[in-house]
Amino acid sequence: MTRIIICLLLSFSFLSTTVAQDKEQKSSPDSGLVVLSTNSGEEFVGTIVSEDAREVSIRLQNGKMLIIPSYTVKSIKKLSASTLIKGKPVFANPHPSRYFYTPSAIPMDKGEIYIQTLYAVAYQVQFGVTENFSIGATTTIVGTPLALTAKYSIKLDEKNTLAFGGLAGIVGWGTRTNLGIGFGAFTHGTKESNLTIAGGYAWINQKNNEGGNSPVMSLSGNQRLSRNLSLMGELWYLPEAGVFFGGPCLRIFNNNRRKSSFDLGIWSIGIDNSEGAPFIPVVGYTYKFEK
Repeated sequence: MTRIIICLLLSFSFLSTTVAQDKEQKSSPDSGLVVLSTNSGEEFVGTIVSEDAREVSIRLQNGKMLIIPSYTVKSIKKLSASTLIKGKPVFANPHPSRYFYTPSAIPMDKGEIYIQTLYAVAYQVQFGVTENFSIGATTTIVGTPLALTAKYSIKLDEKNTLAFGGLAGIVGWGTRTNLGIGFGAFTHGTKESNLTIAGGYAWINQKNNEGGNSPVMSLSGNQRLSRNLSLMGELWYLPEAGVFFGGPCLRIFNNNRRKSSFDLGIWSIGIDNSEGAPFIPVVGYTYKFEK
C-alpha cells in the first residue's frame, strides 16, 4: 500500500509542477504590471502612467484610465507570474514555508511571525530571524511535548531552494524523554506551486535508555488552484519502522484576513504490508502577523 500512495503523490506532485509551469507561461505579466490597493479595500491591476503627491494615474488591463487620489492609496505592488491566475491577481500564499506540517525549503520573510494551530490543541509559532533563517517552538495546550525548531534556507535560483534544519524537545514533565529530527529539504517551484523532497533522521530517547531511531523521508506538493484555494499533499515515511502517514489537503485563504488560512485534509496512517488505518480528517488554522 505504501508504494501505491507514494506513486499517487509523485503523480500529483509532477502534475502540480507541470501545471504551474504552464500557468505561468500563459499568464506572464508585463514588466510594469502592478496591483494598486486602496484604503477602502479596492484593487486595480494595470500599469502606472504617472504618480505624484496628489494623485496616481493607472491604466487598467482593459485600457481604461483611472486617476486615484494619493491619500487613498494603501499600496502599489509589482505582480509576477506566480501572483496572477488568468490575468487576475491572487492573494499570495501567506505560508509558503510549510505545507500542512512538513516544512518546505522556502524561507520565511525577515521579521515575519505566524502561529498555527492543529485541531485547536497543538500550536506552533515561527519567526523569520533573517531572510534565510527562522526559529520556532511547538507544543500543545498541556505544554507537552515541547520542542524548538530551526531552518536555514539557501536559494539556488528563482525556482530551486535548499534548506537544512531540525526539531528537538522533550515529552512529559520529569520523564527525561527527549526527541528530535534533523532534516534537509529541496524545493522546486514558486511560492504558489511547488514540489519538496526531504529526508532526515529522527530519534526518541527515554530515561531507561529505551527508544528508537529511524530515517525519515517526505514528499510534498502545492498547486494554486484559484484566488483563494490551493491543493496540497504530503507523505511521511519511516523505513526503519515501515510506517507511513499523510494525504491530500486543501488550503483555503480567508478573504477578510489575507494573512490567514485554513487547512483541511484527509490523511491515513499505515504500516508496510498492511491495509493501513481508516482515513482521518486533519484541520489547521494559521495566522500571519503583519511586519
